[in-house]
Amino acid sequence: MTTPDIELESKDFPQNISPEDKQDERKRRKLLLLLILLLSLLCCVGYFFVRYLLKPEPLPEMLVPLTGAISYPPAYVSSIIGLDGPVGVAVSPDGQRIYAVESTGERLIKMFDRNGNFIKSFAPPGTSNSNRKPAYIAVDAAGRVFVNDTYNNVVAIFDADGNFLDGMIDKDLTLSEFVTAQVGSALPQGTLYYFNNITKTVDYKLPDQEAKSVPGPQQTEWSPLGLRFDPDGNLLVTNIISGKHGVLIYSAADINGSLLGFNPQIKEFGVEGKENGQLSFPNSVVVDSLGNFYVSDGNNGRVSVWTIDMQYKTFFAFGSNEDSLNLPRGIWMSDKDRLHVADSVGQYIRVYDVSGSEPKFLFNFGEFGTLEGEFNFPIDICIDAGGRLYIADRDNNRIQIWSY
Repeated sequence: MTTPDIELESKDFPQNISPEDKQDERKRRKLLLLLILLLSLLCCVGYFFVRYLLKPEPLPEMLVPLTGAISYPPAYVSSIIGLDGPVGVAVSPDGQRIYAVESTGERLIKMFDRNGNFIKSFAPPGTSNSNRKPAYIAVDAAGRVFVNDTYNNVVAIFDADGNFLDGMIDKDLTLSEFVTAQVGSALPQGTLYYFNNITKTVDYKLPDQEAKSVPGPQQTEWSPLGLRFDPDGNLLVTNIISGKHGVLIYSAADINGSLLGFNPQIKEFGVEGKENGQLSFPNSVVVDSLGNFYVSDGNNGRVSVWTIDMQYKTFFAFGSNEDSLNLPRGIWMSDKDRLHVADSVGQYIRVYDVSGSEPKFLFNFGEFGTLEGEFNFPIDICIDAGGRLYIADRDNNRIQIWSY
């Protein structure tokens, strides 16, 4: 049996292909593959973009230092609820504990874990919700918690677990120092003390003894409001004593030293008023990478800037422009000199780049409302090392969490 001859056309199986033609064919195949990959990538980007528009969600978070300059708004993550009018917020150095200060209800300081789970609440000893009014809060590098009690003009100091350690009852005087002078000897462990603004006395109780009261300091130069620690560990306090609204600077050495022998070398600047170089109810102060001071000049509706030598430099964000502020309260300086300002009346957070010769407005985030990511009197802000933002949303009774 013979097999019939089958004629194969050259167009189906080319017999003679030059090396140049083979090279061109390989190039065409590579280009086709790249085109397919590019189209696939564009489809993926388009999918996630549409998904983000429908339901904005941040990428999974990791507590790692931010790198590079921030030039885009953060995304809303979640909220911590179960609070009464929170006006202050701070985070521990490791980012694992969140502290929130209540202005109404029981007026407690409440502690939460990173996921927003309640841990405990605490307050200055010898006080109740009727005779304390905690406001701003700051945490130092050792984890100690500093809380300003505006009712008693005391900066209460707690350890990381909320145990009371001491209190600053005047600009250069601590409770332990004052009571030790009254007792005439070292205080035994377990001694309780606090300043009572109603009676203007310091109340203290030694272990196994009756409580006693002695006249307290006059506090003529002391009315603390805002608290912040700069990157070097210096404590920055805004002071709103009548006629002398300004900033007090306590060195890290003084704050970390013995509070029993408190003798700080305080630096200060600012006077009360509405003119250049004057302040009206300064709420918070932070520093940039060059050591310049930025003060949220609350009732003047602006941010005032002072040099590292405490000389007045300029102000910005005043007026009715896109980058202007209404009622600046808590502020925070993040990596690469990005200044975040909580505008309580504007109902958003404004972000400025202050790394150059002139401040540059970058963006807002948030708007008025009660839904997720909306604010009702945002009053304080802090940011952890991983780019997580915590915002005291006072009249919505919550701490909002956002993330870059």
